[in-house]
Amino acid sequence: MPTPILQLKPEYKRLLEGGASAMTIANADMSGASFTGVWENLSFTGCNFAGAKNIQLSAMRNCRFVDCSFLAPDHDFGKMTNVSFTQCKSVGRSIFGGTDGSTAVLFEGCSFSGGAAAPRSFEGIGCTGEVTFRGCTGQGEVLVSGTRLTVENCQFGSMTFVVGRPRKRGAPLSATVLFDSCQGTGVWRMADGRMQDSEIRNSRFEEIVYDGMEGGNE
Repeated sequence: MPTPILQLKPEYKRLLEGGASAMTIANADMSGASFTGVWENLSFTGCNFAGAKNIQLSAMRNCRFVDCSFLAPDHDFGKMTNVSFTQCKSVGRSIFGGTDGSTAVLFEGCSFSGGAAAPRSFEGIGCTGEVTFRGCTGQGEVLVSGTRLTVENCQFGSMTFVVGRPRKRGAPLSATVLFDSCQGTGVWRMADGRMQDSEIRNSRFEEIVYDGMEGGNE
């Protein structure tokens, strides 16, 4: 069972005060504390993330999440740079990711279990910058991108993809989208965003719905 982060004194101090030295945080329950500021050069292994608004960072750089569980959290990781999630899972409708200008954000071999249907929401998992989902599975969740969305070798049931940002939600962002070697069942909802261009390679889908999308050149 994960240990409450408050009981892991060196790790808690590092997360609270910041710093650039490398540290691995293993088997921690992150739900019992609040964090702001910048996380840098951190590796989280087998940790649980839950709670609403208790992690509100300005930036996250050079961080790795391996075999972590995200239990319907609502977290803001700020501007993300070189951040990866490997073999992680989300359970329940989850909101976590990065803000505008995020780059090199990767979800690899992850699973997302949000529910039975594609939600009508623009908040979810990813970032409003550049994000890649590779070898992931899931259903009933919202995946978010701002300027580039790459989805490779994924199998998803009914999902919502928020690509870009329309004017009604703030400064507009237009996304470039690539689906490569993906399989989709149910409804894939491309929702409430702006798409610059898109490409689909070697992929099969049951139904794609464009819901409230703007053209990237409008």
